[in-house]
Amino acid sequence: MIRFLTLSLLTASVLGTVGCVPNETNRKYEALQNVNRSLVQQLSDAERSRAEMEQTLVRRNQELDQSKSEIDRITTDYDGLSTKWDTLAQRNDTLARHLTALEIGELPEDMEAALSAIAASNPDQISFDPNTGMLRFSSDLTFASGSDQLRAGSDTPLAAVAKIISSPTAVPLEVLVVGHTDDVPVTHSRQAHPSNLHLSVHRAIAVRNALVNAGVTAEQVRVAGDGQFHPLVVNTTGGTAENRRVEIYLVPAPRTETIVEVDTTSQDAFNEPMK
Repeated sequence: MIRFLTLSLLTASVLGTVGCVPNETNRKYEALQNVNRSLVQQLSDAERSRAEMEQTLVRRNQELDQSKSEIDRITTDYDGLSTKWDTLAQRNDTLARHLTALEIGELPEDMEAALSAIAASNPDQISFDPNTGMLRFSSDLTFASGSDQLRAGSDTPLAAVAKIISSPTAVPLEVLVVGHTDDVPVTHSRQAHPSNLHLSVHRAIAVRNALVNAGVTAEQVRVAGDGQFHPLVVNTTGGTAENRRVEIYLVPAPRTETIVEVDTTSQDAFNEPMK
């Protein structure tokens, strides 16, 4: 009886011990499964992050392409602005010469006297300001309405002016011819002169050509047109004769000095003692 009880207890003990092994294995297996699930989740998160980064990279590349296109457009605009800048610089040069004529206008006394005499002989058509060296021609008496063709007889005083300017004893002059109009729009001659600005320039060119044909050197003469933008008096309805004019500014040309460069190498060689 005692032996049977002892054997039963031993068997129960062994079975209890053996039953603990599967439980420990299950716990380890579950732990490994948890680790595996965590790694799978981390891998999924990493793949999602990579996909987001790839999308970001694609978007940044698109933005970069757009930026390059914008740079190309800005470069093109810059080239266009450079061209406009050059054009404005040329216009400013003309205006600067205009202002120089207004501010300086110093002519020799004999030339002033001759120009004053021409103006006195044509008082209805010409006025002369010795302070600025400016001759002002009335457009109404020099040109027909809306035309850039000189009226018959207008070339006579212009030829007299050209003779003074081109005289061998005259000081070198720069000549600026500026056309002006009133604010009445061009109508019947619009095909030839689309605006008052065009008409003013075309009239200045006609006066310039008359001066050149009468003997003035072409390189001396510049032309400009101010249209209706620089009136002498306030324009009135129906037209204002005082503002329709062509002005000729005579300015002594700036003196240029010639700089002679000496070849010092040959001079040194010349000064070397003979051997």
